[in-house]
Amino acid sequence: MPFFLVTLPVLILLCGFSIDLGMLELNEQRMQTAADAAAISGELEAERGTNNWVALAQEDAAQNGFTTGVNGTTVSVAQLGNYGAFSGRLDVIQVNIAQPVKTIFMGALNGGYVTATARSVAQIVPCVYLTGTTLQTYALDGATGDFKSESCPFNVNKNVLTVDLSLVPEALNVAGPAANSSIQGYQWPPPNYNAPAVTDPLSYVTSPAFSACTHTNYAPYNVSTPLTLSPGTYCGALNITNCSKVTLNPGLYVITGGAGWYNSTITGTGITLYFTSGGGSSNGKFDISGGSKVTISAPTTSSGGSIAGILVFTDRNWTHTNPQDVDIIQSTFTGDGIWYLPGTGFYINNSGVVTGINYFGIVADNLTFTGTSVRPLNNYSYVTTGNPFRTQAPLVQ
Repeated sequence: MPFFLVTLPVLILLCGFSIDLGMLELNEQRMQTAADAAAISGELEAERGTNNWVALAQEDAAQNGFTTGVNGTTVSVAQLGNYGAFSGRLDVIQVNIAQPVKTIFMGALNGGYVTATARSVAQIVPCVYLTGTTLQTYALDGATGDFKSESCPFNVNKNVLTVDLSLVPEALNVAGPAANSSIQGYQWPPPNYNAPAVTDPLSYVTSPAFSACTHTNYAPYNVSTPLTLSPGTYCGALNITNCSKVTLNPGLYVITGGAGWYNSTITGTGITLYFTSGGGSSNGKFDISGGSKVTISAPTTSSGGSIAGILVFTDRNWTHTNPQDVDIIQSTFTGDGIWYLPGTGFYINNSGVVTGINYFGIVADNLTFTGTSVRPLNNYSYVTTGNPFRTQAPLVQ
């Protein structure tokens, strides 16, 4: 009996500590869920280029039970995280939640409250992936012009060369050490070196199928009246020269033998251009040149063989003729869509501004540009299936 009387207070205290610890663990689990949801929400809104991503992330935390300023709760949302491998990087959104939690038995030691905390870090999804390994010395090679983006990181394999160039992505992630890169001119933020090597982020997308030729050697020339083209299989190239008004109807355009659009005005929405071989023609270059004005956009939903979010798609079995088989030269391009060029490169030269309206992404072996302002964008909210690059959860810490 005396032993029981001596140990009973200790047993009660231990039981009390267990109850308090269980309450704290449950609260921290709820808090972590709220931090994760807020980080993803803030990352998604920052990715879209909105200016109120902090407030929206805090709103998401509040919906999960943690409102900043209520019951001593703080929900902080910021870029330039201060924790772990992503510390100081602009391509992440970090959320910290702290809240004092009232305890029952532990109050005898700490005044009745313990501060519970949770942290979550989400990475903004890149919109430029340069996977280059073999076609040319540099994956990213710029001479004059600038390459700027809004909430749109770049992932780059191999070396990076920028000369007399304003390079301002949300983040430039380079697979390799700084010693392998030559970066001159103004750039901000500083590159993140030794990043993981880039792999094809759209490898899951099913390639369109080649079907019987709808047109062969289709080449309108010197057409001054409005001309409308329809989806189909264009064998032996699709060349448009000196045409004042060409409209592409929505759908999938399968093109063999390449395409040359010269000194023409071309518009259209809901379009996927798929370059491949077949029908007696091999792969061929796609050139927009000679002062052409092109305003075309990808589908917002997949239908009729077209692919949501993808504007230009080169066959994965592409046999390249040059380091860059897709060119925009002395022309203008505006339109939403991803230029998906596995196995070849993208060359942009003296073309004013090449930009999207809401989203403009690039997946290519390499990118070379000069005398051009290139504007990738990352707002895929207009695509019904969402950002095609978001194949994995963005939470990183």
